[in-house]
Amino acid sequence: MTLNETAGASGPARAQKDVLARAAADAVERVPGVAFLRPGLADLVRASYASRDRRKSGIRVRPGAVPGSWRIEVQFVARRTHRTLDVTRAVREAVLGVAEAGESGPVTVTVTVTGLV
Repeated sequence: MTLNETAGASGPARAQKDVLARAAADAVERVPGVAFLRPGLADLVRASYASRDRRKSGIRVRPGAVPGSWRIEVQFVARRTHRTLDVTRAVREAVLGVAEAGESGPVTVTVTVTGLV
């Protein structure tokens, strides 16, 4: 089984995907100017905030076009007190740094600012 399996895969590919998503979420949350990751639909309708993986909802990790590569999509809300372009670039660099440190293969990162607070 390779790391570039389908989204429904289990085992090493799924584990690598989850580790990469958590690491990316941690890196994004540490960037100055990031208010929070975009909540997913389940987070918006959930009555309890007890879920551990709640902060991953603004991170989507998918297999890339090349076997062994990954596409990481980051969606977050930025603070108005910071220059959005600088925050976006810092988020991209933080996620790339975490992905390269984890030896995950080639990574493409797409960053989207979904709002300002």
